[in-house]
Amino acid sequence: MTERGQELLAAILQGFEGDVPDGSMRRIIEASMELFAKKGLHGTKIKDIAQHAGFSQGFVYNYFSTKDAIYARIVALAADGAARAVKLAAAMDGSPYERICWLTEALLCPDGLAMHHWRLIQMQAAMPEALPEDAAMAKGKAGKPLALLIPLLVDGQQRGEIVPLDPMVLAVAYFGMLQGLGILRAQGPADMPFPTVELILRFLRPEEGRANGEDLQK
Repeated sequence: MTERGQELLAAILQGFEGDVPDGSMRRIIEASMELFAKKGLHGTKIKDIAQHAGFSQGFVYNYFSTKDAIYARIVALAADGAARAVKLAAAMDGSPYERICWLTEALLCPDGLAMHHWRLIQMQAAMPEALPEDAAMAKGKAGKPLALLIPLLVDGQQRGEIVPLDPMVLAVAYFGMLQGLGILRAQGPADMPFPTVELILRFLRPEEGRANGEDLQK
């Protein structure tokens, strides 16, 4: 990972800590993310979360009344975190394409918070009807990262760095690709070959486009 990607990853973690300033609550949330991703919502018990976080079950109840409440908080934090990541990347010095590269590095970091997010997305897709109501409502924030990425893409198009296609289509393709790769990285073995950022983002580069750009959107 580049130095700028590491800077962005640290800023994303700092943002999470700002959203959850209580250290004990962060431990509960982090333990819950790991267990929900491994065992699923219904396979995880409050006692499991408490044990994994190193607390008593009663201590966890001081923060959350149910595991559904924990899950809903995680989904909301993940959605807000994705939007913040794009916002932080957009504010960095560098060309639009460079900033998108750093964002991609941070979001696909094997040890980053986003890895839990990709696991949870997979679980949500597998059983959307079983999601807690508050968690399902929090998924409505999913469009915010797309909206924040579009100005960066447009800036890149104006500079000739990004292929001149509908920026919303590019934003959807970008996050769809990241979600798929993130889930694959979260599930796969540690030694699984993984594409470089340059390969992942090749579809954004003008030289990879066709003479008629509209063909790429069909």
